[in-house]
Parts: sequence; structure tokens; C-alpha cells
Amino acid sequence: MQISQNTNNFSDSQQQPYAQQAAQFIDDLTEIHAKVVSPPPDEVLQLRGRLEDAQSKDKARIIANRVALHRISSILYRKPGSTMGELSRALSLPLYSVTRMVDSLVESGLVDRISDPNDRRIVRVTLTDDGLRLYEAIEAHLVQSIQRIMACLTVEEQRILTGLFRKIRASLKEPRT
Repeated sequence: MQISQNTNNFSDSQQQPYAQQAAQFIDDLTEIHAKVVSPPPDEVLQLRGRLEDAQSKDKARIIANRVALHRISSILYRKPGSTMGELSRALSLPLYSVTRMVDSLVESGLVDRISDPNDRRIVRVTLTDDGLRLYEAIEAHLVQSIQRIMACLTVEEQRILTGLFRKIRASLKEPRT
């Protein structure tokens, strides 16, 4: 995919070469990202600190990949009792990677594995009370950060921006040719 310049929206003097446009886009995203992931509240730091105390082989990966931690928590918040296979599909990650991540979360007391009462071969994963508190604290922090960022936009601009992000997200899910 290439960043294109729509001559209907910009005069020739406002257009930038592709490399400059791409660099500016990356700079803008990086700055926005830094604002969205501003330092979290103390409760989040304390609960997340449990991951740092875990002895799992995959501890470093989970700590480094806070996005995956939030996504697992988000999935389990919306669908408590998800299976490992469901988590794997939802995260678009191999089952062994999700298993290792869940191992670390179990070890840190943020999720539990529960046997399915109808089929003992199935293992379900749920958030613990601490995992639920961590998810809710992170979610509240993110919502507050996004509200602060979006406040400069009109309602229509917010609608357009979220629509564009959905379009970009959908295009990234399409197989590359």
C-alpha cells in the first residue's frame, strides 16, 4: 500500500513527496501513541508488577507486550470462560504462544484456568478479581487518554477518524498479494 496524495484535497504546494509524508505520518502516530500510553495509575502499576515477579519463561514477552495483556484481559472481560483456542483465534497468535502468556497470567494471579464441567478436556480461562480490577483500571485510563486526545475534534471529525481507523484495521486483516 502506498500513501497517496489526493489532488482534490491539497494544492500542489501542500503536497509532500511520499517519503516525507510517510515520515510525518509515523512521527504523528508515535507522538499520539506516547500520549495514549501515558503513565498508568498506581493501581495498574501494582497489579502489573505481579507479572515482573512471575517466574515464567514468557514473563519478559508479556511485560513487553502490554497490548497482548490488555487484549487477553479485554477478551476475557467480554467473554469470561473463553477457551485457549478462542483466545488464540481472537489474538491471531499460535496456541503455544497464548498458552505461555496465560501461564504467566495464572502465575501472577490475574487469570484462572477452570475445567469445563461438561468436558474435562476443555480448559476455560477467566479473570481473577485482581485481573478484573487491572483490566478496569487500564480501560478507564485508556478511555480518559482517548477523551483528552479526541476533545480537539468535532463530533463529525471524531466519527470520520474512527471510521478511517476501522478501514485501516480491516485492510490490515486482508491477505497481502
